[in-house]
Amino acid sequence: MWKILGPYFELLFPVVCSCCGSSIQQPDKHLCGWCSKERFEYSGVDPDLLLPDSVKLQFSLWKFDKGGYLQQMLHNLKYNYLQTVGVDLGSILAEKFLSEHHSLLNELFRHAEPVIVPVPLHKSKLRKRGFNQAGALATGFAKKTGWEVIPKGTVLRVKRTKTQTGLSAEKRTGNLKNAFLVKHKIHFEGKIPVIIDDVFTTGATTFELAGVLHPKSNPAVIVTIAKA
Repeated sequence: MWKILGPYFELLFPVVCSCCGSSIQQPDKHLCGWCSKERFEYSGVDPDLLLPDSVKLQFSLWKFDKGGYLQQMLHNLKYNYLQTVGVDLGSILAEKFLSEHHSLLNELFRHAEPVIVPVPLHKSKLRKRGFNQAGALATGFAKKTGWEVIPKGTVLRVKRTKTQTGLSAEKRTGNLKNAFLVKHKIHFEGKIPVIIDDVFTTGATTFELAGVLHPKSNPAVIVTIAKA
């Protein structure tokens, strides 16, 4: 049936890029080739970023473009329930991360397996949004890497924090203090947490989470779509 109706369906509801709106030939993709590879400025690893002992590496795919296409797309991902876009972004993120740090990752994971940790939302925010955008990114990241994602409920966000927007670095850190709780620490024994989130700003959120995971694990790796 789909072989007959599929072409007509695509004419009525064409697959378009979630970033720029141009037509896409692959129905399982949500970003066109230009937006996924050429539109945004590459970020990578910031050599001047001071990392805490609980973090081994921080990598971001693109530089945040305040008021631009990337900010709008990430806003839509968060607030317009675009889970499939998040999965596609997670896959793109993983592909670039693996290609850029192949040798380092082979060395890093020689004696400890990676485990993917999407930054959790507080239950009140999860109810409001309907899904966790970091979880969608983690799903796509896992599909590309083959790495395990921690089971839901392993790490909880137990503190309902106010928005980080507009806060200084010091206030962001204080806002996130004691925000996370690890309920099942056995999942991290002998493994390296790979923390996934959408945007890295000062590191307050992911550093706090890494610090909670660190006592029973190796230093974490932080991977995000954008760095502001």
